[in-house]
Amino acid sequence: MKKLAFLSGMTLTTAAAAAEETAVHQPEFWMQVQEHVVNNDIPQLLGYASNPAYTKTYLPEGVSEGYLSFVQSAATIGNVIFMSVVLVAILFTIFVIFNGRAKLENGFSGKLINRWSPLDVALHWLAAIPCLILILSGLVIGAGRFWLEPLMSPTHFASFVDASVMFHNFFAFPFIVGAVIIMIKWAARQFPESCDAKWFACLGGYINFGGKAKHPDAGFANAGEKAYFWTVFIFGLALIVTGLMMLYPDLFGGVDKNGALLALIIHIISAVVLGAFTVIHIFMGAVMSEGGMQNMINGKCDENWAKQNHNLWYAKVSK
Repeated sequence: MKKLAFLSGMTLTTAAAAAEETAVHQPEFWMQVQEHVVNNDIPQLLGYASNPAYTKTYLPEGVSEGYLSFVQSAATIGNVIFMSVVLVAILFTIFVIFNGRAKLENGFSGKLINRWSPLDVALHWLAAIPCLILILSGLVIGAGRFWLEPLMSPTHFASFVDASVMFHNFFAFPFIVGAVIIMIKWAARQFPESCDAKWFACLGGYINFGGKAKHPDAGFANAGEKAYFWTVFIFGLALIVTGLMMLYPDLFGGVDKNGALLALIIHIISAVVLGAFTVIHIFMGAVMSEGGMQNMINGKCDENWAKQNHNLWYAKVSK
């Protein structure tokens, strides 16, 4: 009987100990998080410092919650980036189909006028071609996860993103060279004039339905071209500075986590604005305006094109 009581006591003690052990056992998701760096991924987007020295001073509680909430809304950012380029292009295509092009009222005269120097034409394409590559590669980097990944295998999509990042970083430099020289060289002709308000009021004379308005007065650059120039000047500089900050943080005295996040946010917003305006600029210059593309092919324009689109400038150069 004593043995039975002893065994019963041992059993109860063991069961109680087991129950106590079970009660204090931590669930698996309470265990220490194991971090793994993914090879060839983008450290900034993963939250890993590209420079190990930065991790020594990184304080999670010092990171702005506002910055984090912005970059964590990846789906919204991807959709906005996609719409700023693709949706704007679709809308303008529909507009051109229904509105038609802005034709030359008197046709081509056959007489050409010098408008841009060979250097200006070269600078334009030095900035324009890389700009298009940056927009397309940025579209893949920022929105590809939501629009392209479902259409591709994981391996092909990863390779495509890697190639896009490589192209994006490489073509940033010719864009910087061309854009900065253009900003300096062309700025003098891009300041507002009294005729600019009327140009905007009648939308440059590009609307063909509802009674076509007379083509408005314009100097060397019309109000639309000036608006695009200053968009490139402001947001292009923002893209250049923030891009260099993310590529070469040491050149800026080291960039902390908040600085890196702010640079990324400004880069995204500037890319959205400049991307949308660039699509509009391409449609207005190459598609909408009959004879407009010739300006940036050989630097010359037809005399009737100059009379219709830049009459105040034509009046000066034809004297």
